[in-house]
Amino acid sequence: MLDALAATLTLVAEVLTRDENVARRLASDPPLWGAFGVAVLAWLSTGIAHTGILYLNRVRGVRALIAGALGLVWVTVLRVVEATVTWGVASLVTRHVLPVETVVTVFLLALAPQVFNALTFVPHIGLAMGRLLQLWSVLVLFLLLAAAYAMPAWQALLVVASGWLVVQVLSRLVAAPLGWLASRAWSLVSDQPVLVTSRDILAGTPFVPVGAQRQPREVEAS
Repeated sequence: MLDALAATLTLVAEVLTRDENVARRLASDPPLWGAFGVAVLAWLSTGIAHTGILYLNRVRGVRALIAGALGLVWVTVLRVVEATVTWGVASLVTRHVLPVETVVTVFLLALAPQVFNALTFVPHIGLAMGRLLQLWSVLVLFLLLAAAYAMPAWQALLVVASGWLVVQVLSRLVAAPLGWLASRAWSLVSDQPVLVTSRDILAGTPFVPVGAQRQPREVEAS
């Protein structure tokens, strides 16, 4: 277990420091299982951030577990949609379809900056930290896609920007019905009302019940 953790942390460091070894392995031997380890660390760190936000909003126990799980589900769904759209755009632009293993590895490794998500629940700086980590993830995705497809920087930028734009448009179109479904699901499970806004859906923040004590906006966002 410790060896696996050490290997995953080493891979995170290599991705964040732009180690050329990672780019070379994408073409011949993509580190798929290591990338899954990176995603697990990012997921756990995000879960810690959500738990912290819920704690500051005085949401505890089963309600906190359910709310945190719903928030993580939305984050995962948005990442899957973004990966699918970006891969589709990249395939059209380059006229080259990468193996699924390579594509999955690229998008999982792009989550490397999210291992610091646990810091985003800190009051006053959490919101800025979250935005910074999101931008860092986009930069990592840009660099890895350019390496995987062997395409110039301007083309990689076009691909990443196109995928991001499509996801933003789709997210806003479905935010209202998704928010209603999430609120309805919470009400059925916990018998407590919850308010989910379009901003919550897009940001992937945990869903705080209406009855929770409201805190400053910096505390609520991640």
